[in-house]
Amino acid sequence: MKTLHLSITLILIALFTCVQIHLASADTTIILDTGVPPIIVTQVELWGPISFYADGVKSCVDNNGSIGPWAIGWLELYNTKNETMLINDVDIKDGSGEGGYPQITLGSNEHCYIVIHDRLTTRTGVGGSLGNDAPRHDNATIIFSYSVQPFAGKTLYKYSTPSLSDDYGDTRTWQQVDGKWIFKEANIIHEFPVKTTLLSPSRQAQYGIDAKDLNCKAGSVVIIKKSDPTNEYLQDNPACVTLSSASKLVDRGWGVPLQTVSLYNTNSTITYYSIGSKINNIASDLTTHGLTLSLETTGDSKMTLFVPRGLIDSPKIGDYASFNATSDGNKIDYHEHLTPTNRMFTILFQNGTKTIQMIPKPFTENQGY
Repeated sequence: MKTLHLSITLILIALFTCVQIHLASADTTIILDTGVPPIIVTQVELWGPISFYADGVKSCVDNNGSIGPWAIGWLELYNTKNETMLINDVDIKDGSGEGGYPQITLGSNEHCYIVIHDRLTTRTGVGGSLGNDAPRHDNATIIFSYSVQPFAGKTLYKYSTPSLSDDYGDTRTWQQVDGKWIFKEANIIHEFPVKTTLLSPSRQAQYGIDAKDLNCKAGSVVIIKKSDPTNEYLQDNPACVTLSSASKLVDRGWGVPLQTVSLYNTNSTITYYSIGSKINNIASDLTTHGLTLSLETTGDSKMTLFVPRGLIDSPKIGDYASFNATSDGNKIDYHEHLTPTNRMFTILFQNGTKTIQMIPKPFTENQGY
């Protein structure tokens, strides 16, 4: 009996020892999961407008609680499980590089949003001198890799979207609906009902929203206050005023309204505002990607044009194009601000000017040869 008892005891000790060894090794084992990932990407904004803003959302990596208006690209993540997940080793690759992110906590069947591109990451030129460019938006595959670490050990996951493209720079996004990726108007999941507050024009301008894209409440229009006369190239100050007040303020010389003009022989329009002049006609040259403006002037003038980049960007030169600006054949200076969708030109010219031309410089001049 003693011998049998001793044998059973030794067997139990051996089994216990094996269990301990197995558990200890499980804590350090990395298992590559081949099943359905617990966290998936359900919405992708490859290229959105700077003016986009959504409040009352759950941010994946901070307590900001909003998207935009600085965000140009973002992802929506979704927890498919009925339990809270702690997500580590997060990495996102989108064709424009990659970056690590801190731990994400996502509740049961909860959505969160993570910004992948903003106004800083899309700056171009030396020191960002050429302004903002569009992020990578053609044939981009988003690869979202991460790990979760339950009691059984760390498990690695990788979730990839199909190849996606977005050439529009608007609020439409790619969304996974019933297992299919569909391009449609953004669908934002709010954590709670939010009260939408319209930012003042000056506040919108501080976020980098162009004057032509500013929003005013119903019954009001944007008017541009004249800038500091000691520096005519300074950004002008926008304001929202009622329709009845706008004409009176313009007559008094307080400011100028935004105007639009049709592009000759096209269905396109160009937005501009001007002090001391009016555009009668704009023609584009498809060969040079240049513009010719026919004008009326009432005095020395300052004009700001918002030109769609698809119209004037030279395919060979792209973002780095600079321009020869002439007034009735004489060279003049201009200042430019670049956004993902527009080139904003500010031009000064003299009373009596009939024609302004903006033509991209040759490739070798743009490259400094």
